[in-house]
Amino acid sequence: MIEENKIKICFIGNPNVGKSTLINRLLNSNELKTSEIPGTTIKTIEKKYMWKKKEFIFFDTAGVYRKKNFNFNLLIKATKSSQIIILILDSTIEKLDKLHKKLASYALKIGKGLLIIYNKWDLVKNKKSKRIELEKFVKFSLPQVDHKKILFISALRDTTFTRIFNLSIQIKALLNKKISTSNLNKWLRETVKINPPIRIKGKEIKFKYATQVDIDPPTFKIFSNHPKKIKLSYKKFLENKLKTNYNLNNVPVVLKFPESKNPYNYIKK
Repeated sequence: MIEENKIKICFIGNPNVGKSTLINRLLNSNELKTSEIPGTTIKTIEKKYMWKKKEFIFFDTAGVYRKKNFNFNLLIKATKSSQIIILILDSTIEKLDKLHKKLASYALKIGKGLLIIYNKWDLVKNKKSKRIELEKFVKFSLPQVDHKKILFISALRDTTFTRIFNLSIQIKALLNKKISTSNLNKWLRETVKINPPIRIKGKEIKFKYATQVDIDPPTFKIFSNHPKKIKLSYKKFLENKLKTNYNLNNVPVVLKFPESKNPYNYIKK
C-alpha cells in the first residue's frame, strides 16, 4: 500500500486508562490482552486495520508510570514509528497533571500530530458540566490543541468509533498541508502590518519573505534583515497567527528565521 494511505497511530497514557480496550474495539476483536490490573501491556504491540481504503497501524504502549522502572525507550520507539499520537485520559480525573502536559508537549515537540481522548465517559454523572471543565483544562494547559476536537468516549460501551478514524485522517492531512509562497507572503505582510515587531536598539526589523520548506510537520522559513534580534515572544506570536490563519491545530508548526542573504554579495568585483 502506498505511504499516503497509511496512518500510523501510537496510543499513550497512564496504566489502566483503556488503551488496549480501545484498540480492541477499533479492530473489532479481542487481540490485545486487557485487565483491570495496571501494567498488563509491558511492551509495544503493533496491529493493522483497514478502514475506507486507509491502512491504520496502531501501536499500543505500556502505561506511562512515574516509577523508575518504566521503559521510556519503548515509548520513544513507538512514537517515532508513528505519525499521530493519541493521548488517552481518564474522564474522572480532576485536572491535567504535569505528566499529561509533558506527554502532549513531547508529542508535538517531536513533530507528531496529537489527538486527545477522554475515556470511561460512561462513568461520569454530570456529563455537561464535566465536559466543559475538561475542555477548559485542555484549552488553557495545551493551547496547541483544538479543544473542539477532543473526544469523550467509552471504549467499553460505545458502538461506533468512526470519529477517531476521521479525525486521524484530518490530522494527517494537516501534517502534510502545503501553503503557496504567495499566500504565505500575503499573510506575513498583513500580520506584520497589524502588529509590527519592536525596534531593537533603534534598528527596524524588516521581514523580506516567507516560504514553506517541508511537511510532516509543516516547516517554514521567514527571512528578515535581523533574525537574531527577533524576540522569542514575537516568534511565538507569528507561529500562533500562522496556525490560526491556516487552521493548523493538533499539529506542530516549525518556524525558522534565517538571515536574508544579499545576492549581490556573491558577485565578484
